Amino acid sequence: MAMVTLRAQAIVDGYLDDNGNQIIGNPHVGAHAFIEFKSSHCRVEFGPGAKLHGAVFFQREASQLHIGARSLLTGRTSLGAFCSIRLGADVYSGANLQLSTAEGQAIEIGDDCLIANDVRIRADDSHPIYDMHSGERINHSASILIEDHVWVGQEVFVMPGGKIRSGSIVGARSMITRTSEVPANSIVAGTPAKVLRSNVHWVRKHLQMHRDIPVSIDPLIPSSDPE
Repeated sequence: MAMVTLRAQAIVDGYLDDNGNQIIGNPHVGAHAFIEFKSSHCRVEFGPGAKLHGAVFFQREASQLHIGARSLLTGRTSLGAFCSIRLGADVYSGANLQLSTAEGQAIEIGDDCLIANDVRIRADDSHPIYDMHSGERINHSASILIEDHVWVGQEVFVMPGGKIRSGSIVGARSMITRTSEVPANSIVAGTPAKVLRSNVHWVRKHLQMHRDIPVSIDPLIPSSDPE
């Protein structure tokens, strides 16, 4: 089976090759963007206004990538067999993002997420590891879930089985593992990440670009103080 590489302007709506690989939707593509199909029956779907400024590798068969409306995918994305990666709407990814999944596992990223530079989100470890006494494999791939309105800081690693609930913030250079699930509306940091503060709310306005940053906002949780 011949490998097919589509570069920049060749990434168009309606693409379908003899191996059943297809593209749905008409994205904005960067000059160095490309999609490489190494197998068959893989699919890329772009929502309205979606942007691809990175490289996508379909290493095996029957996998899917979805980039939601107005979302930007950068860096390097790699999928094994029967895998899926889905970005919701209005997702921004900084430079050098790496997404990787294998063995039928998924990466789900919700709407309105910010992903800083040099983030790694991996549902697999690339190579198997075995216990020498039992012979059992000890590093199974596992799906990753990042819910809506999550801010992932620079150089964060999200490892197989990681879960980050909605509204949360992950501090720079933190590691999210399958045993360190991030609660909703919390700030976490460290390796593995631990909760530093709960009941927080962040907004997308950039401090360098906006002048109307309020000193405070109306409370979002009713006060529990007795009257």
